[in-house]
Amino acid sequence: MSHSPSQSLTTNTSVTPHQQAPNSLLPKTYPQFILFGDSITQGASHILQSSLAAWYSRRLDVINRGFSGYTAPAGYSTLEQFFPLIPPTPITPPPRVQLMTVFFGANDACVAGSPQHVPLETYKAALRNIVAYPGLKLHATQPILVVPPPVDEYQLVGPDRNAATTAVYAAACRDVAAELNVPVLDLWTVFMTKAGWTPDDAAQGRPLVGSRDAPRSEVLDGLLSDGLHFTPDGYQLVFEQLVALLVAELPHLTPENLPMVFPDWKFVLGVDV
Repeated sequence: MSHSPSQSLTTNTSVTPHQQAPNSLLPKTYPQFILFGDSITQGASHILQSSLAAWYSRRLDVINRGFSGYTAPAGYSTLEQFFPLIPPTPITPPPRVQLMTVFFGANDACVAGSPQHVPLETYKAALRNIVAYPGLKLHATQPILVVPPPVDEYQLVGPDRNAATTAVYAAACRDVAAELNVPVLDLWTVFMTKAGWTPDDAAQGRPLVGSRDAPRSEVLDGLLSDGLHFTPDGYQLVFEQLVALLVAELPHLTPENLPMVFPDWKFVLGVDV
């Protein structure tokens, strides 16, 4: 999928760490990589968030803004309250939000009658609203849509979710990403492919892996802790796939191509090497 990389704000790049003396009185803030989503994001601190924080060490702060139980419309309402609408400047810089994953749909895909159910078109509209939020333009934020993963009906408790409905919402998220020309991390396809699912299975009308019409999947057992949320192995897979996406589609936003906020120690101590 092709897309146009976000351009850096002129005000943000007019003064760089290497152009300032180490004892500069101008305030410095780390740019941010926000993980925005529902409980799957909220639970990502031990593997996904910490691994990203290590990868982006001294370059970006990785911030967890996961909200358990939230749907995409609820997420959009919350985004309006925490995402700064003030453009960053060298003099009074709020943290610049450089990257943001948008990971909703697991709750929206609850079946009709569930209190978390969101109609399909409302879900898609909320994703569009998040990507079009004015704060993202002010901060030149690069959004990445994350497709909700499959569920495992063998592990789920209660009738609120099923594999077939989740697949429909996953496809809707992919459609919005294509429509808006933004990068997409397709976790539904990643997890299903790892579990042995192929496009030919769909063409032949075979039951979805994760549904009770198909044999129980040991792979999904290993990736999902309760049929919905991720195990450590699941989060590790997400980290690996997200890094692969960044390297392939957004190489200018990988750590090796981003400056450190504060300079190397040799510069600070005046060591000539």
